[in-house]
Amino acid sequence: MVRTKPSGKIDSRTSRLKLPLRKEPYWTSLAPGEALGYYPAKLGGSGTWCARFYDPRSKKKFRTTLGTADDYCDADEKEVLTYTQAQAKARTWFDEMRSNARGEFHRVGPLTVKQAWEAYAEDAERRGMKSLVSTRVAVEAHILPTFGAMKVVDLTQGMIEKWHSALSKKAARVRAKKGVAVAYRAAPVTPEEKMARRSSANRVLTVLKAFLNFAKHKGLTRVSAEAWREAQAFAQVDSTRLRFLTPEEAQQLVNACSPEFRLLVQGALFTGARCGELAELVVSDFDAALGKVRIGPSKMSKKPRYAVLTEEGQEYFQSIVAGRLGNEPMFLRTSNETRNPMSPKSKRAWRKSEQAREMDLACEAAKLEPLCFHELRHTHASGLVNNGVPLAFVAAQLGHTDTRMVEKHYGHLAPSAMADSIRALAPTLGIHKASNLAPLVIEKG
Repeated sequence: MVRTKPSGKIDSRTSRLKLPLRKEPYWTSLAPGEALGYYPAKLGGSGTWCARFYDPRSKKKFRTTLGTADDYCDADEKEVLTYTQAQAKARTWFDEMRSNARGEFHRVGPLTVKQAWEAYAEDAERRGMKSLVSTRVAVEAHILPTFGAMKVVDLTQGMIEKWHSALSKKAARVRAKKGVAVAYRAAPVTPEEKMARRSSANRVLTVLKAFLNFAKHKGLTRVSAEAWREAQAFAQVDSTRLRFLTPEEAQQLVNACSPEFRLLVQGALFTGARCGELAELVVSDFDAALGKVRIGPSKMSKKPRYAVLTEEGQEYFQSIVAGRLGNEPMFLRTSNETRNPMSPKSKRAWRKSEQAREMDLACEAAKLEPLCFHELRHTHASGLVNNGVPLAFVAAQLGHTDTRMVEKHYGHLAPSAMADSIRALAPTLGIHKASNLAPLVIEKG
């Protein structure tokens, strides 16, 4: 807590009442560019508190009235203020004016959870955060209804953990178009379903902590961060089994896809790219000389990567880019926005949300359990790990900055693959001669 700075002229009623009238307030400097002022009353009534702020970066000056001094009546901490209360209110105002002068997040009064989120979202948009849309959906659905209007200073660890626990027991929401009433799936019953809901609750808790920590780091709130930093997430909930297709199942799925969607599915199985990454590819992203595909900045590393292709993958990409312009989208689909199939506008790039229905239809036709497009990425990664590719190489192929995510999701596949790889590739040393002795077998009876 900031200590009150004393002033011989205006910090007590007695000293203030002795001050003669003048046009300019009596100022007390609290910090460079920050001052608290006092106007004596003209007709012998209570004086007025004011504040002055100067920002050296923007060269901007600000002044405001804070309230009435407690010269003749008791303070109420709102309209009538003591010297200490006026100083505290002035410091809050200084913080707001500093942000305002520098074009940063501006607020009036104590920071609320909603304001902390808005400041974080604005910064995330500036940084080009790819997951901002889905993060916003989670915040508006699960965080703001409970904490949005609450002041950050009023949050407690128990409050957050109680909300986190309740969130894990709620039924999952069903995805729907904007404007459609929210629907929910059945409440979690099986251990796997309960674990999945706890994992989802952990992710939402991580988002809450992220934007509250951002507010703390940016100086938008001066409260201790213990309330949310000490809130504990559920342990051992991310060990659910990842689903991936066998080569035979992958062939079944590809054969069951519509012609345009088949190309997208094949691209995912050959590169391990996400649907959104594939939708952004253009023809020139395929480098035939290197046998690689350039994939734009990933969600994790924020940098582009080059997915290495097998011979089969190279032949596939050669076939789909032949004779096409370099700036043309790699994967096209027929647009429903035109009825003329011969129109040049009848083909366009895929959109991220359009693959869900196509995947459902393909799984049904292939007689496979329903799966999402992202599980094609798991299929690609598990195939690499099962065939002995080092985890560091798998992480680079998927666009991860290190091997932690790969070890977490595919590490259980690595031991057997490692053993097979060592037995196949390790040199024969010739330092042991086979013995003609055989183990003694004792037959019973």
